Amino acid sequence: MKNVILFSDFREDNRLSMDLYSDMLEKYLSNNADGFVINRYVPKIPSYFNNKQGLRLARYILYPIQTLGKKATIFHITDHGYGHLIYFLNPDKCVITVNDLIPILRWKHMIPGVKQDHMPILALISFYSLKRARHLIAISNSTKNDLVEILGINPRRISVIYDGVDTSFYSFDNNKKKEARDKWFGNNNGFKRILITGSQFYKNHETALKTIQLLQHNGINNIHLIKTGPITSEWMGLIKSYGLEKKVINIGTVPREDLPSLYNSVDLLLFPSVYEGLGLPPLEAMACGTPVVSSNAASLPEVVGDAGLMRDPNDYVGFADDIKVILSNDEYYSNLVRKGLYRVRKFDWNNTAKQVLQIYNDMLKYATE
Repeated sequence: MKNVILFSDFREDNRLSMDLYSDMLEKYLSNNADGFVINRYVPKIPSYFNNKQGLRLARYILYPIQTLGKKATIFHITDHGYGHLIYFLNPDKCVITVNDLIPILRWKHMIPGVKQDHMPILALISFYSLKRARHLIAISNSTKNDLVEILGINPRRISVIYDGVDTSFYSFDNNKKKEARDKWFGNNNGFKRILITGSQFYKNHETALKTIQLLQHNGINNIHLIKTGPITSEWMGLIKSYGLEKKVINIGTVPREDLPSLYNSVDLLLFPSVYEGLGLPPLEAMACGTPVVSSNAASLPEVVGDAGLMRDPNDYVGFADDIKVILSNDEYYSNLVRKGLYRVRKFDWNNTAKQVLQIYNDMLKYATE
């Protein structure tokens, strides 16, 4: 029997999207595996390493030590940020999943509107190790293009395999939607809820505030902007500077199991990111029957397709126009809902798992015990 080890992140590293990818990959590979035994390795970390410097040491020293002596037919490093593990494994047995090249792109000032960052030395160790892998999985064509153009990796060694959308994300019936709205926001009072997610620097949330401010100036006052993620002093300062203290509802970090309820309780997702390796929130929103207004940056056209409305990331005037049309035209709204529900069928974890398993099979001629 051929066996695969999925090397996951330290849970303490809080790379939530990478943890989700590992969780789903383990689940669906195990459901679809034919001739493979799927094992997952989650590294262990002493409690006194659970701080910023300690986690760096753990990632680049402790984890490599923990890989020593591991035996498998295939090694799958599920997070590019841990790509350096390949130096301690047989590279001909290794496949690595790459979500994005954000640290390099930011350093090289290749994300529009984002300030240049310092040289990410440790990240570069992980990124440049990617060239050693027998095969890479890119989660979008956008990421594949970055791998080819920035790191010079042979495109024939890269497969684009999209993440899926878990079946827990689905469109509630009307009664259940009302229950969800009441749970999150109480009495609706005729307000429309526009959701933005996350707090990463590339999420471009200031454009969302400009959009809401413009709608308000145009006489559309029955709108609340709902934000998930950590509430920072910088964010609160921006809200105040745009005079939107009464228009923004910060709900903080939302447990993943509660996200379907949240998506079903809002009227629209606004996603003005300046960069995304893939961008799951638009897919999750569409799966829940919630229309999407998105930027057209990086991978997002691959995700949204013709099922949502897309603009330049900083076109807050266009975003405001799109939101006004969607929220004032029931037929148009319903049409976007239908398109979104159809679009997400393309992003299925069972299909993802089958494509990954095909890569494992293709690697068998190199990956001998």
